[in-house]
Amino acid sequence: MGRLSDRRIVITGAASGMGRAIALAFHAEGAKLALLDRNADGVALTAAQADADAFGCDVANRAEVADVIARAAQSLGGIDGVVNAAGILDIKPADELTPESWDRMIAVNLTGPFNIVHAALPHLRAAEWATIVNISSVSGVMPMAGTSGYSASKAGVLMWTRCLGMDLGPHIRANAILPGVIETEMTRYLSENPEHRAAAEERVALKRLGDTQDIVRAALFFSTEDSAFTTGAALPVDGGFSWR
Repeated sequence: MGRLSDRRIVITGAASGMGRAIALAFHAEGAKLALLDRNADGVALTAAQADADAFGCDVANRAEVADVIARAAQSLGGIDGVVNAAGILDIKPADELTPESWDRMIAVNLTGPFNIVHAALPHLRAAEWATIVNISSVSGVMPMAGTSGYSASKAGVLMWTRCLGMDLGPHIRANAILPGVIETEMTRYLSENPEHRAAAEERVALKRLGDTQDIVRAALFFSTEDSAFTTGAALPVDGGFSWR
């Protein structure tokens, strides 16, 4: 019996990166999964490995999300967990960031998780207990050059998660993970440049970049009764970057 045996969990951004890693780990722990991603072919590949339902879905499209969540709940027999891992990043100085890029980052990174939780909430409330895990970022708590739009969206996710913890207790817990630099497709530009990679590792107390499994372990903690007395929390998984 896995730690998530019989849990019914929706995971967004599951075609790649952190979302994919979380999906595979949650499957190994016994969860029944509905996996969402705008990349329909990519999420189908993850779902095939995780014995899960796959849905091509843009989390910024509220009507699309409502339809997919309704179908996912019917297929899973309910929903008692959500992991919001979908996200996009556009690194540009604030004075070069276009309104279109700003709007899209807010839509995907902040409004997207809201859309998922809003649609899933009746099912989460119907469960005996439920969990929400939102992927924020250390960028949401400390400014970094070129990340004004991304940081604003992730700061919003963090505060929204804290409010969810307050508003949805005691039967629904909501917590946020704040990744540092994690090696995924999104950060390939950094990890594949030796000079930039060395500089990034030097800024971290543990002197390495993060791995998706670092995020998996945090997501498992927040999705199990190991964190039964934890809600509204923000956990940096950054190797000791944000407190230095």
